[in-house]
Amino acid sequence: MEIIKSILLASQILIAQGDFNSTRLIGLEACYPNWGIYETSKLISQAWNEEKEYFLIYLYLPNWEYPHPLVISRPLKGRECTQEWFNHMGDDVSLYRALNECQIARQLTLGMYEKELQTSGRESLQNQIDELAKINPNWREENIWALKQLGFSIPPNVKAVD
Repeated sequence: MEIIKSILLASQILIAQGDFNSTRLIGLEACYPNWGIYETSKLISQAWNEEKEYFLIYLYLPNWEYPHPLVISRPLKGRECTQEWFNHMGDDVSLYRALNECQIARQLTLGMYEKELQTSGRESLQNQIDELAKINPNWREENIWALKQLGFSIPPNVKAVD
């Protein structure tokens, strides 16, 4: 349930798999927040436009149940990274608002749900969607868009909010 809380024309998405080429991630640690010791980090999704590539990474801290989402960007023709957004408090923040890039926010969110679909399965994720809609019908546009792209049914009471 927590995963739910949280196309540029030429945009593409690459989901981290076990065989993901880790050389693409070299140097990104320099943009990790420096206020904590992380047990591990996990690439959740990646998207890019004509200028930059974006990485949605989950950081796991000791004694924390849920990961801390982090978005890092890097120019396509460079290695210097930039921390675009770090949600260390677990606030309900729209990636679109955080990045000011609608298509990138959509693609990163799509990748997040594709990863969750692989982990939880379609039926479990649909049940989470249905339950969350009963509790809170106000959802981020990028979440609604991504779930529809994956063929999920969005309950009729759900509406998009900024």
